[in-house]
Amino acid sequence: LTMAMGSLVKVLGWYDNEWGYSNRLVDLTLHVSK
Repeated sequence: LTMAMGSLVKVLGWYDNEWGYSNRLVDLTLHVSK
């Protein structure tokens, strides 16, 4: 089950990579600008 969850997370992370990266950049920018 843990292995299956890991694969699922990997797949989701793969598809979500661009979106997640954009959000990271926004978070980082907001954090730095404080």
